[in-house]
Amino acid sequence: MLTTLTVEYSATNVDIFLDIFFNNNLVTSNTFIKGTHQYTIEFADTDEHAEQCVTVNMRGKTEQHTIVENNQIISDVYAMIKNITIDEIDVTDLYAQGQPCYYHVGSNNNQNGPIIVDEFYGFIGVNGDVKIEFTTPIWKWFNSKCS
Repeated sequence: MLTTLTVEYSATNVDIFLDIFFNNNLVTSNTFIKGTHQYTIEFADTDEHAEQCVTVNMRGKTEQHTIVENNQIISDVYAMIKNITIDEIDVTDLYAQGQPCYYHVGSNNNQNGPIIVDEFYGFIGVNGDVKIEFTTPIWKWFNSKCS
C-alpha cells in the first residue's frame, strides 16, 4: 500500500526542513525548495487492527523567515499539503478541513512553550508536526470514514 503527499513550498530555503516519518521512522528529510513536490510512503496493510501515523515535521524556521510590517505579513516561508492519498484514494479533506492534527508550540517557534493542537487546513507555517493517523486493515478504516 502507498500513502502519497503532495507538498507545495512557498520559497527555497536551506535552513528549513520538512521531515516525513511513518510510525516514528524517518522516511525522508528535505530542505524547502520552491514548487510542488510529491512524497510516497510504502506500508503493509494488516489483517489485525493496527494504528498507523504519517508525521510531517517542519523544523528550522525562525522569526527571520517571516517579514512583518504594520502588523501585516509581507513575506513568509511555509509549506502547504495540497493532496493526501492512501491506497490511491484522496483523503485530503479528512485531514485538511479543520481536523485537530497540527501540533506546534505557537507562532514564535519557542521550543520551550506548551504544545498547541490546532485545526489543520493544509498550511504549515510554524515548526511542528502534522499527524495523519489511520488504521489498518485499510478497508475497515475507509468504511468507518464513509459511514
